[in-house]
Amino acid sequence: MALVGGGGAGNIAGSNPAGTGTSLNYIGDHVYGYSGLQTIDDNETSLLEFSLGNEYVVAKVQFNYPTGTGDNFLYKVYFNEEVVQSYEIDHSALYGYQNSVIHLVIPSYTKVKLTADNVGSSTGRPQIASITGRLYA
Repeated sequence: MALVGGGGAGNIAGSNPAGTGTSLNYIGDHVYGYSGLQTIDDNETSLLEFSLGNEYVVAKVQFNYPTGTGDNFLYKVYFNEEVVQSYEIDHSALYGYQNSVIHLVIPSYTKVKLTADNVGSSTGRPQIASITGRLYA
């Protein structure tokens, strides 16, 4: 098992291998981030936000809307404050989008931000974002 906080291969100091947060976590050559459940209204809100160093990542991003009622949502993926991927879900067709996965190659020294925005109303609705991937030096 990899050690947290250095002392061999694996996690770097400050990673959170068991929980949620807004940053990217490292385990050996793999990375992940889980936003956890966040209530998002009609203001574009960051679910995950992190920067890479001199490595690059081949990743999969997924947004989830874990409720049976609600509104339309707009999801965006930013690289260095520029939108590189985006889609809107129609709540009436929610379950068709629930398993949508965005495949990305994230270059070195890139600031990444995953956001959600309730474009259907001002009501707060639960949202989740996750990223998993392989790290390359």
